Amino acid sequence: MNPLQRALAGLLLAGAGVWLTCPLQAGVKAPATIRKVAILGSGSNVEVEITGSQPLVPEAQVVTGPDRLVIDFVNAEPAGSLHNVAVSRGEMKAIRVGLFRANPPVTRVVLDLKSAQPYQLFPAGNTVIVKLGASPNQAAPAPSQPTGGAIIGTVVGATVSEPAPPPPVKPAPKVEVEFRNGNLRIWADKATLAEVLYEVHKHTGADIPIPAGAEQEQVATNLGPGPARDVLAALLNGSRFNFIMVGSDRDPSQLRAVLLSVRGGPMAQAVGSYSPPPAPVAQVNPEPEIPQPQPDQIPPDQNENDDNPDHR
Repeated sequence: MNPLQRALAGLLLAGAGVWLTCPLQAGVKAPATIRKVAILGSGSNVEVEITGSQPLVPEAQVVTGPDRLVIDFVNAEPAGSLHNVAVSRGEMKAIRVGLFRANPPVTRVVLDLKSAQPYQLFPAGNTVIVKLGASPNQAAPAPSQPTGGAIIGTVVGATVSEPAPPPPVKPAPKVEVEFRNGNLRIWADKATLAEVLYEVHKHTGADIPIPAGAEQEQVATNLGPGPARDVLAALLNGSRFNFIMVGSDRDPSQLRAVLLSVRGGPMAQAVGSYSPPPAPVAQVNPEPEIPQPQPDQIPPDQNENDDNPDHR
């Protein structure tokens, strides 16, 4: 092969090599450069602006002991001019920036905090804004470029407003008692006798001491409306308790107290200030006393006078 042929063959091989390697190099994306980390905001609301050479994709995580917010930027390198900054502003103590991993390159930005804080991330083109001390419900700042959506999170231990939990569902009542114009109605579904008697006491005002064991006896009934005495009698007739009903002094049809005792046991005593009124004692007029004659006033016997000679 002469020199001209060798030169042509080398050009062809070089062209083939370029043709083969160009597609591979076109698929590799050059890493971004984190150019600037600036502190914004005022007062306790602190914002950190992170700017890159091209759009950045943040990945945030929370670390405790001490509290800090860690933000990683994959396929990004820190600029040589970046350095750690002591902030001591609001709840932020310092900002640290460095290359966390070389292949692929990952740049890590660490926000050291004095205490746990809520945070929000707002990617906006080549810029990512980190907002501390703001509620997630607060409106996000208007970015200069279209955003990719806010990333909202909370440092462990921080208080973040959340939707109020739904009110607890009130359980269906097991006992319903009505008392109107002297008529009593009782409805119970798997309630205890103690619960039923307590509701009757509340609605009627009658003294009803709850006996031991009434809290273990279940009741399922639907009685009345009717006179209180009749409804209560129908309720207690099927129980294991003896009962005595006491009416009012002014109106015997009105219920004043109910005395309960276990069948075969001593009668329970009424509670409160109630005590049965004493039975009236009938007043009997005494007979007039007949005076007895004295010995000197006894008249002589008629027969004796007949035998006395002086009497003749």
